[in-house]
Parts: sequence; C-alpha cells; structure tokens
Amino acid sequence: MSQPNRCFVDQVTAPIKLIDVLPPEQRHQEPPRQLSTVQGIEECLNHTESSDYSHRHLSICQKTSWSPLQVTSGLLELFVSKHDISDSFWDLPSCFYHRNDDAEINFCLPVALTGLKEVAYTIRYPELKPSSGTWAIRQSGLYFRIDTSTSQTVSVLFSPTPNSAAHQKIEKFLLGIDGSTASQSPMHIHQILVATYFPAWRQYIAFLERKLLPETSTTFATFIEEELRVGYDNLSSVASLDNKFLQISTLLSHGEDALRELSSTFKQEELTAGVPEVVTALDNYRRQAVACGRTATYLQRRAQTTAQLLSDTLSVRDQILAKQQNSSMLQLNKSAVFLTTLTLLYLPASFVAAFFGMNFFDLDQESQRIVSTPMNVAQGERWGLEDIGSTCSHDKGGPDEEA
Repeated sequence: MSQPNRCFVDQVTAPIKLIDVLPPEQRHQEPPRQLSTVQGIEECLNHTESSDYSHRHLSICQKTSWSPLQVTSGLLELFVSKHDISDSFWDLPSCFYHRNDDAEINFCLPVALTGLKEVAYTIRYPELKPSSGTWAIRQSGLYFRIDTSTSQTVSVLFSPTPNSAAHQKIEKFLLGIDGSTASQSPMHIHQILVATYFPAWRQYIAFLERKLLPETSTTFATFIEEELRVGYDNLSSVASLDNKFLQISTLLSHGEDALRELSSTFKQEELTAGVPEVVTALDNYRRQAVACGRTATYLQRRAQTTAQLLSDTLSVRDQILAKQQNSSMLQLNKSAVFLTTLTLLYLPASFVAAFFGMNFFDLDQESQRIVSTPMNVAQGERWGLEDIGSTCSHDKGGPDEEA
C-alpha cells in the first residue's frame, strides 16, 4: 500500500456508514442494519452474530477531493481481515490521499480482478459546483466481492465528498427506499455508480464547447489588415480548452476500458444469473463514453487548429507592426540627415553675416568720417593696458639677466 500516512486520518470527522442487507427470509422481520460510528462498526465487525447478512456495504468519503479518506487505517484493516479481502484491495484507497497539487489528477485505477470473486476500480467524472457554477473533475472508487461459498457479497464505496450522489443512491437502493425489491442483485451497485456520474460528461463537453465557439468564430473572421479583435489572452483561453479536451479524451478512454472489463466479467457463467440488465446498462454507457470521447477528440483538434491560426495571426500582426515602426524610424533618420546637411550649408554664411553685423565702426554724421564705436575704444584701451603691463614686467627682469 503506497502513501499510507496520507490516505487515512487519525480521527474520523466525516460520515462513514456500514449497511447490512439481511437475507430475504429475515427482511420482513427487521430492516437493514445501519451503523454510522467508528465504534459501532468495530463492534459489529468483531461480533460473529453480525455475520447474518446477504450483502454488506461500507461507504467511506473524503472531506474534499484533495484530503485523505475519513477512515482510520486500523478500522479498514479490520474490515479487510474479517472479510478475507486480498492485498490488491489496498491499491484502491491509495488513490485517495492528501495532495497539494494536480499530481495524478488524471490517473485511474484499472479494473483489478481476482478470479471472479473480487473486482476493484476507480472512475473519474466531471461534477458541477452549484455555488460557483464551475466544473471539477472528481474520483470515486468501488470494491466488490462475492463469496461463492456463502453467496454473501461485500462492497466498499470511496467517495470524494460527504453524502455524494452515488452514496445516497446506493444507500436508497440497499435500504429499499427507491422501490428496489429483494430479488435485485447487489451488482446493480455498479450500474448505479456509472449511471450517477457518466451522463455529466456530455454536459461538461457542451459547457466547454460553448466557450470554444466564440473564440473560433472570432479567430476565423479576423483580417490582418484591420484592427485585431483577438489577443494573447484569447490564445491562452484556447490553449486551456485544448488541454481540457485532451484530459476528457484520456479519462473517457479509461472509462470505456473499465466498462468493457466489467461487462465482460459479469457475462461469465457464474455471474450471469440476475444481472443481464446490469450488463446491458454497462454496455450502453460504454457506447456513450465512446461517443463523448469522439466528440472531445474532435473539439480538441478544433481547439488546436484555432490556437495555431490565432498564434500565426498574432505573429504576422506583430511583424507588420514592427515593419511599420522600422519604416517610421527610417523616415526620422532621413529627416535628421537632411536637417544636418542644411545646417552645414548655412553655417558659413550665418557666421559671416553675424560677424559683419556687429557694431565695430560707425559713421560720424557731423564730420562724415568713419569712427570706432565705444565698444572698440574700450577694447583698444584694454589691449593697450595689457601691452604696457607686459612691457613693465619685461623691463624689471632685464638687470637680473645682465648680471
């Protein structure tokens, strides 16, 4: 048994139920035996007087689909030992354990057969959350054993949530609440489990298809020359739908295999009596699984085509935008070169015009002579003072040099 510490709890806090269906000759005297506490179930298993049943059913659940089973390992080991259940049984509860991610979210335990006495398997199916309107992939498991020497049968149901739909329907069937008769075989439990969950596949596929169709229509009606109505967020949505359709095809393929194995097993001579309608029902649901699987495969390919077209469209559009930006940058570069050339051509003429436009000389109106402006006089005086200072400095240094 793998991951034992993650499959069970130390203290049971969610519903667990044991139902004993009495033999036909005792049913009119007392109703089926029901136990819903760990202590009561342990006492029942330890007393030999409680072995007068035709069918015994144990229902175990998880608090959530990512939490361990609400049963102690000791109680389940006691149940296994009292009913001579083989060790292959432990593969079934090992599929229900505490997890923090999506690891093994698509794994399904194939139908495990031990002769014609024991059968165990898990199925995965979609379930709608009424509170949020979203879908989640759930897992349920069923173990069924026939004791050919006593004609007693034992079943164990593993559910992902407390009071699951299959748990309630199987309980009503065993207690006779839904109008079932004593002549009905306990093997109808397999039919009830499949009938409860498999029809949801069609609804789930239709839900995803309604999300895919707008993305597909918008993508195929998009023109690159016009403003795009799709973006990378649409590409992410289509890729997500592609993954979900792939998941559906995988899980339905397992469901088809499981139903085929169950139908083939129940057709054996030792089990044929009393279950022809169960075999027929399982065959019908297998055909439904095949049909839904084909639909999911088609929609997955359509999602892949849409995602590829959308990716190519966005890529081409990005290339067009990049080309437009390059053209704009080239035009700006050409403008900069033109302005630089124009500046170089006009720079000498501008310098000459600016130089001769300065007021170095002026015309004296009275004498009609050209005279220097005050700015030139001040500049001349400055130059003269600099020459005198330079000469004095040279004269002071003359005697020292002669000495």
